[in-house]
Amino acid sequence: MNSSDVSLDIGAKVSKVEYTELTDVALHGTEDSVSTEQNDKLMSTYCRKVDRRILLYATILCILNQSDRGSIGVAKVVGLENDLGMVNNDFNIATTLFTVGYLSLEFFSNFVLKWVGASRLLPTLGMLWGVVCALQGVITTKGQLYAMRVLLGMSECGFTAGILLILSFFYPKHKLTTRVGLFYLSSPLANVISGPLASALSQIHHPTIKRWQWVFILEGVITVCVSILGYFILQDHPEKCKFLNPEEREFIQKYKQREGTLGGSQKLAARDVFKVLGDWQVWVMMGATFAACEACGSVSVFAPELINELGFTAAQAQAMSALPSACGAIAMVFIGRFVRMCGSHWLAGTSALATALVGSVMMISTLNVPVRIIGLCLTGAGGFAGLGIFPGWNITANSQSVAASAVASGLTVFFGASSGFVLSNVFINSDAPRFAIGHSVNIGIMALGITSCVVTRVSMGRRNRKMRESRFDGEKAFQFEY
Repeated sequence: MNSSDVSLDIGAKVSKVEYTELTDVALHGTEDSVSTEQNDKLMSTYCRKVDRRILLYATILCILNQSDRGSIGVAKVVGLENDLGMVNNDFNIATTLFTVGYLSLEFFSNFVLKWVGASRLLPTLGMLWGVVCALQGVITTKGQLYAMRVLLGMSECGFTAGILLILSFFYPKHKLTTRVGLFYLSSPLANVISGPLASALSQIHHPTIKRWQWVFILEGVITVCVSILGYFILQDHPEKCKFLNPEEREFIQKYKQREGTLGGSQKLAARDVFKVLGDWQVWVMMGATFAACEACGSVSVFAPELINELGFTAAQAQAMSALPSACGAIAMVFIGRFVRMCGSHWLAGTSALATALVGSVMMISTLNVPVRIIGLCLTGAGGFAGLGIFPGWNITANSQSVAASAVASGLTVFFGASSGFVLSNVFINSDAPRFAIGHSVNIGIMALGITSCVVTRVSMGRRNRKMRESRFDGEKAFQFEY
């Protein structure tokens, strides 16, 4: 890949000449009017403002999102199944129904966001899923749990895809991948926090409220309180952003117009959407996202059970479930440096999935407790590292139009959530403690994800060569960034 053709914080090298041209033209319409230092300063000031408002709040709300979603795994090991009379694969049915609800409306969520506005839709979704999460704490039958899981999935759908879309509105292309990776860091952080937190909550003793009920109720109440703040913090797009001054708004609008990624105020045309959906490369890219989310889901939802089956108590399993996620969080922090070392997203992503694959092999090959804990940590590190790469890569590589960004963000979340269908039905109680079926399926999916990375790399290289050959002298053409 020619480094002068792309501009990314991680996985590619930024062309200083191209960056300077873009910022100079964005500021004053000429290419020699402002120094590079001034351009960098204004860009840094702008990004810091967006980081402190949009990105920070989105990350906090996503931590609560992941915690509320995965709290059922903690509730299971502190009596949920026994109290609700759940047997055999009833728990797997409950987790599957969440995915059914989540996917039922997910594909249309970004269209609704463009119509309603992120500042109104996303906080409302947070309040809805917080209420549903809390209501799980007052149910008395497994049928009611099934209904709540469907409603929880429906109320959560649109949040992650919506955040990804507005991040593409606010951040320039060479800043986007890093911010998406930081946003997804919330996923392992949620597991690190929620494991010990849920362990503490489950120790609350009350004459009428069960331990697992406290987990749902208190986590849901916290989410509702934080979601209310979103009405005052989130903004729809930079063109009308209230916390930016006029100079910053003008700067980012002209900058993103120049790079061809100004989508906040653009209309989302159905014709453009169908054109993007017809591109096979977009679909192949999602295979890697599916694989990374499968590995992450194994850690997020089933880590407490997997550890509990190794002979630890329920309280120990809850606390220790934070360990694989902590490894994932560390991997995500350093994944940017690793991608720069590799010089590309596809190679770093392949390495991440290979790490998760090795972890699954270790867990299926032995019942030795230390080895299996290490395997679970490798699965968490590889899966979450992939989550720090693939969503940002998907959106940045498909940022040539608002339709492409909307489709890429929507499909990224759709395929990620679809992994829940597989995950919910391969880690079954009758297969404990080895869980050979679940780990075997994970191994196959990791191999599929690695293949997806390689095929995408080859396709993007060929398309870039064709676009460079077809453009006129001096004309800048969109280039896929791999």
